[in-house]
Amino acid sequence: MQTSVLNLLQLKGEPEWKELDLPVTYGDGRSFLMGDNSEERLTVRYFVRESDNRFFAKIFFGSATQGPPGYAHGGCIAAVLDEAMGFAAWIAGQTVVSAKLTVKYKKMFPLKTIAIIEAWVESIKGRKVITKSKMYDNNGILFSKSEGLYINIANENFGDILSYKNRFKI
Repeated sequence: MQTSVLNLLQLKGEPEWKELDLPVTYGDGRSFLMGDNSEERLTVRYFVRESDNRFFAKIFFGSATQGPPGYAHGGCIAAVLDEAMGFAAWIAGQTVVSAKLTVKYKKMFPLKTIAIIEAWVESIKGRKVITKSKMYDNNGILFSKSEGLYINIANENFGDILSYKNRFKI
C-alpha cells in the first residue's frame, strides 16, 4: 500500500524549512528508512532550516513499526534519530558515519502519529563530530532525545550517495 496523499500533506514542512530531495535507492539497495513508504512502515520527509542549519524530519510511524502494543519500537526511533543526526553532520559539510549513539526515551511514542525530529551539530574536533537531536510531536511534547558521536571517513567510502552531499550542503 502506498502512502496516502493525506499523510504526505501532514508531513509538510514549516514555511522556513527547505525540503531535501534525497534518493530512496543508492549503491546496492534502497534506503533503510526512506526506501519503503507504505502506510504500515515509516514515511519520512527531510528538511533544513537555512537560518541556523538545523535539520528536521517529519515521520509517520505506521503499524509495522510497533514495539509495545500501540507504540513505536525503540529501535525504529533510534534509527530515525541516528539518520537525522548523520544528515545534520552532512549538511555541515562532514562526511561521517555513526560511532556511538545514546538515546534517552522520555515517553513511548504512539503509532500512527507524526513525529518531528530536530538535529544539529554540537561540535567538531578533528574527525569527531558530536551531534544532538530531539523528537517531539506537533504539540511540542518531548518523546526522546539523543546524542551521537560521528566520525569523518574518506569520501570514496560513500560511492554514488556522495553526489547528494553537495546538493544539500548549506
